[in-house]
Amino acid sequence: MAETEESDRGTEERTKPYHQALPAAPKSELYLGCLTKAHLIMISVAVGLILLIIIITVAAVLLTKSDSSTALPSFSTGGDMLDFLVQSGDISSPDGLMATWYHRANSKKEMNDALTSKAMILEADITLEGYGTADENPIPIMAHPPNIYSDNTLDQWMDEVLASRKGIKLDFKTLGSVGLSLDLLSQKSKNSSRGINRPVWINADILQGPNCPDFLPPVNGTSFLQLVQEKFPNVTLSPGWKVACGLSIFDGTYTRAMVEEMYDMIKDVPQKVTFPVHALLVRSGWQHISWLLSQSSRFSLTLWQGSIQPNISDLLFIRENSHPARVYHDIYEPTLSNFKQAARQQGLLRRFYPGGDLMDFLYPNHNSNSGFLSKVPRRSSLDVRWVRVTDRTSLLETLSGVDGGMLVVQVVSDSNQPGVPLVEGSQNSSEALTLEELLELLGQRAEAPWGVYLRIHSQQLLEASLTLLHSAYSEEKLYRPVWISREGSHSLDNNQLFVSTVERLFPYVTLVLKQQNPPAVSQRVALNVNTTLKGVFLLLNSCIYTVSDVRGGIL
Repeated sequence: MAETEESDRGTEERTKPYHQALPAAPKSELYLGCLTKAHLIMISVAVGLILLIIIITVAAVLLTKSDSSTALPSFSTGGDMLDFLVQSGDISSPDGLMATWYHRANSKKEMNDALTSKAMILEADITLEGYGTADENPIPIMAHPPNIYSDNTLDQWMDEVLASRKGIKLDFKTLGSVGLSLDLLSQKSKNSSRGINRPVWINADILQGPNCPDFLPPVNGTSFLQLVQEKFPNVTLSPGWKVACGLSIFDGTYTRAMVEEMYDMIKDVPQKVTFPVHALLVRSGWQHISWLLSQSSRFSLTLWQGSIQPNISDLLFIRENSHPARVYHDIYEPTLSNFKQAARQQGLLRRFYPGGDLMDFLYPNHNSNSGFLSKVPRRSSLDVRWVRVTDRTSLLETLSGVDGGMLVVQVVSDSNQPGVPLVEGSQNSSEALTLEELLELLGQRAEAPWGVYLRIHSQQLLEASLTLLHSAYSEEKLYRPVWISREGSHSLDNNQLFVSTVERLFPYVTLVLKQQNPPAVSQRVALNVNTTLKGVFLLLNSCIYTVSDVRGGIL
């Protein structure tokens, strides 16, 4: 019986569950009813990392704002924008192509996007709240027509932008917003702790421009300019033309009347002036735009575009016929980057304006590719070589030389083909040289530094010659100076007919006229001062040219 009980106990002990034979594990302590100590450690580390990131980010933003406001030195609101950008370290040299823009930075979102962008200059539009409605308020707001409401006022916009390093351009769409806005600018420049420490451009379209219908009136220019002078004159003025462009029917361009009207309005203002011109139209109107630009060293251009991208060749043409510091390029991507790349390329043919300065063609005073002034010393106009062209052989020999100058061509009629312009003297050679063939040879040797002076002997030949010049220029085969004179009678009537014919058929030339009361023209004019046995003396822009053959004698 005892053995049986012992045996039963052993069996019972062997059949007990295995886990009851092990010692009990210590029970984990819970926090907040569900988190273990390990969980709390992991959460604490994560929160610490998040707080560290927030602290670093906030510090960086504060430092950036501090740097952007305190690092900017004091700068006049009427100062030069390129000088400001150089001084602030945004660009290395005063070149308008290097300045970058942000358009329509109006709403708070658009403004904030602009402030965080790499753009150097912010452009924004100003109108009145509720403009043209019963709810109109005398509060300048940031909005582009047709919008008349905004979540951003000019007051708020200025405070945010002044905390950055950006330049300022304000576009006024209504005259009613101008005075109120200028009062605000004046107040901020005097009362703000930092003032307005950067250039401010004030823009309005004050004249009718190309293709613009009369039912789209501009801002009243007289009142606009008067308000600026009275309320906040220390600015750069940006007076423009209202322009309609984009449809094929809109083929107009800037005319002499347009630029003269603009010049008459602003010629007496003391401010720097930059004229906004449409990039699609400026080349075709360069004859007049370049005249306006030449009237004062205070003047510059700002090329702008609409929805249609401008042609790179046209942009290069403007750059290569102006100083880099006097033309800004408010152009969109990708055209802007492509233009910059093309402008940096060395060895490209210079797209010289045929009506441009001969001395600038022969002895350029700046390098438009790099934007830096060249080291080439300014030469005298008396150094210019003049070579008469009489046949194909001598022309090709002259073009193959390293020197440059002016080719003098007496244009006469072909006896076998009346009315066909012919180079005088070539009819005596084995092969007559027509003006058309001469222009083709010049186009094939575009790198040869020679201009051409055409002395034309009849009205019929003048019209035929101008037509040939227009054709060569349209095909981009005429990038050299062209001077034209009408030989023979120099009566007032003949001069007027000569000038009007040139203006109608091919105005991109320098006119050579007799000194007696030359008519007012937009082209360069070389005055025929005197003719002697040693040559013809021409006066142009205070430069005297002695037009005589290198072999001596009158050409």
